[in-house]
Amino acid sequence: MPAVIENAVHSDRRTSCCPAALRSLTRAGRSSYDYRLMRRTRGERRAISEHLLFELQMVFHMADRLRRHLCGEFALPEDIKTACIDSLVIHVRSLEEFIWGNPQDAHPHDALASDFFADGEWEETRKRIQNSSLRKVAQRAGREVAHLSYRRLGMTEEARRWQFDVIVCVIGNALRLFLDGVERDDLCEGFETRLREVWPEHLNFPIAISFPPNCDTAPPVTIVIQSFDDLGEFRRATFEEMLNASLIQMAQ
Repeated sequence: MPAVIENAVHSDRRTSCCPAALRSLTRAGRSSYDYRLMRRTRGERRAISEHLLFELQMVFHMADRLRRHLCGEFALPEDIKTACIDSLVIHVRSLEEFIWGNPQDAHPHDALASDFFADGEWEETRKRIQNSSLRKVAQRAGREVAHLSYRRLGMTEEARRWQFDVIVCVIGNALRLFLDGVERDDLCEGFETRLREVWPEHLNFPIAISFPPNCDTAPPVTIVIQSFDDLGEFRRATFEEMLNASLIQMAQ
């Protein structure tokens, strides 16, 4: 390891490369550097977590407004509804990059969930998240919201719809895993409490099953079951049990 990097190593399980070290590398004629050595300090992680919380609050608030609109609780004017969709999409794009992004020399200042974990730990954890519903979010956000693109032309009304409940469920599940593993000293004051105040209620339960619909015209069907005192009792539910549970929930 170069001396200039050794002097920037911190004592916790993550390493950090200070701005002075980066300037030294530049003066030495090296146009790139190993991003893994530019890991953030605890103070930086605590500070950026406040911005992470804001992104999450906006996503869950916007999804709640749209859900209540679709359920008929109150009607949003068309311009407000569009603004809610645009806001949700932009914040989801940021969170997708935070959760599933990888370190890149081209964007060394991007905040990533992996910054909060030992090398490789978060990358392994996030494999447990089913995120297929987010694969086109960044691409769609770019051409339908962030940029005036000719690709908007000819899109059907159905293609323009956003399955926001499905998207928000994925983000929520990812943050549950994030909270399970992150060190609380790396988060800003009241991070978890403030997050739980705005995310879907079923995510507050230790064990929850959500069946979001494959459309954006109806609220998701969510089944919450009580937590187990003994995790040894946990087992895979049969198809009949899940079907019966969903019928009971819909009958309530």
